[in-house]
Amino acid sequence: MHYYNNIFKSIKIQLICYICLLTTLPLLFVCIMEYYSSKRAIEQRVVEQLTSIADLKKSELNNWLEERLTDTSVIARNKVLAAAATILLHQRRRFESVDQLMSSEAGRINYKRLLDNLHILKQIYKHYNIISIIDGANGEVVISTYPYIIGKTLTSFGDYIDILEEKDVAVKDIHTSELTGQNYMTYFCPVCMTDSMTLESNGVIIGVILLDINVKNSIEPVIRNWPGMGTTGETFLVRREGESIVYLNDLRHKEGSALKFTSPVHSTFDIPSVLSLGGEEGIKESRDYRNIPVLSAYRHIPILDWGLVAKQDLTEAFAPVEKLKDRVVVLIFVCILVVIVIGVSFTNRITRPILQLVRGAKAIGSGNLDHRIAIISENEVGLLAREFNHMAMKLKESYTNLEQKVEERTAQLLRAERLAAVGELAAEVAHEINNPLGGLQNFASMIESEPENVPQTKKYAALMLEGLKRVEMIVKRLLTFSRPYTLHISENNINTIIKSSLEFIEHKTEPGHVSILKDLNESLPSVLIDVDHISMVFINIMVNALESMPGGGTLEIKTDTCKSHAGCVTVFIRDTGCGVPLEIVDKIFEPFFTTKNKEGEKGLGMGLAISKRIIEDHHGEIRIESKVGEGTTFMICLPCCKGE
Repeated sequence: MHYYNNIFKSIKIQLICYICLLTTLPLLFVCIMEYYSSKRAIEQRVVEQLTSIADLKKSELNNWLEERLTDTSVIARNKVLAAAATILLHQRRRFESVDQLMSSEAGRINYKRLLDNLHILKQIYKHYNIISIIDGANGEVVISTYPYIIGKTLTSFGDYIDILEEKDVAVKDIHTSELTGQNYMTYFCPVCMTDSMTLESNGVIIGVILLDINVKNSIEPVIRNWPGMGTTGETFLVRREGESIVYLNDLRHKEGSALKFTSPVHSTFDIPSVLSLGGEEGIKESRDYRNIPVLSAYRHIPILDWGLVAKQDLTEAFAPVEKLKDRVVVLIFVCILVVIVIGVSFTNRITRPILQLVRGAKAIGSGNLDHRIAIISENEVGLLAREFNHMAMKLKESYTNLEQKVEERTAQLLRAERLAAVGELAAEVAHEINNPLGGLQNFASMIESEPENVPQTKKYAALMLEGLKRVEMIVKRLLTFSRPYTLHISENNINTIIKSSLEFIEHKTEPGHVSILKDLNESLPSVLIDVDHISMVFINIMVNALESMPGGGTLEIKTDTCKSHAGCVTVFIRDTGCGVPLEIVDKIFEPFFTTKNKEGEKGLGMGLAISKRIIEDHHGEIRIESKVGEGTTFMICLPCCKGE
């Protein structure tokens, strides 16, 4: 233990430790802050990408489904097709089978003509893989672009008829076809009995047109691929059947799962699918059907009550974060190693000559001002030796001119105080200018976003000119306490000035969740005021009110006739902020007195002092009422025009 104590008494070891601390601590801080900042940026980018993919796929699916309904509606309104199908279905019912129908010349001609029409429709509407017409009496496939199912009977044909009794077109959700054994989505519309001559329909359904779409060749390509999906990303559709979730397309990690793979609704896996089927949309981390952590963006497809999920494994989604962490760790380790090597080399060059300087310093410290230290090098240590010698000479001279030095020192101090005062005034002016500049920036952004809106541009340009005029007036406030200023008094409506002032602080209310209540007496008489100066007072008090409500609140502006002074109007500016303690209420209008002492707040206490002087120069009165925790009310009394 004694050995280690001696080691740490060494200036060399101490310097090495200090150098390491002074360099590595800021380095660690910067690296850690940069790591977390980059980590948040990467995570945000991943979330935004997955959210965009989910939104895009939802939009594409909705458009695709609506387009198919539109196509089916067009086919349903084809009277020529309906008339040809009516003839064929009547002919079919006179024969034992479709083959017998084809044996007749008339049946064969009508059959070929209708089949050609169906093939033309299939070429026009390329999304439909099979177009068939079934007999509404027994569900037999009478004619189809897929010849292998002709003559087969669809056992569920009654469901199609029941649905078409209520609407013209409909869709059967993704299912395994009993005719082909493949997964299809079927759009269908009725064949109503139609006269071949007049093309008039009597509304009686005698058949159904089936438009089958192969899911693997249509919907799956729409949702399957997206940029940045990597090796684990996938998109899938689900629907609810009772207490189970059915996956409608083949999954990337589970082939042949379409309509065959299910999971319980109350399972702890694949929660985004359950949420999407409940109509919710969002993005969250969870476990998928493989019980692997994933990031999932989920959406609801209301047309068919589907759930859409776009997901990616967390390990792949946030792989750049792990790479970033490894790079930061390596960087920190290398930097620490370099700092230690440099520290050792640096301290060795310092400690050797320091011991010689110590002996000379002891002699000077003992009072021997005639002692001089031998200059042993031309580096910084040599310069230090020269400064020691110079110090000894100056100390000797100081006994004879001490009084002169004191006067000189009294003079780097008076100059410093003047510089500090100028700095405070400059800082206060900059703080005050920020208020109208905020409004100018807001109006400029609005003009830039809608440059073609000429009325709005004129309105905001006028307001910007007023804001620039206020900036000019704020700069002139530097002279307010040093020499008199001139008021430009005129008759004005106090409510108009308040509304104009509010426009310059409204951009600060929404981010702070502050609501503005106005109770303006429109029957008030005109007042004799300088518009620019009074507007500056209102803006300053309103900004102070907003800053007193960092968590949100209410700013109330009220005007009325003055109850205390005849021939005056009173403006009440009330907030629900933190309030002013009773012991400092009387000091609130003193120059350079401020309550903004917390970290991040700015203010030198000049705003209310100047505001008070402006009001008094108008022969008015300004008062304050406040209670801690309940808010503050400023009451400003201004004289009306004579005779009003």
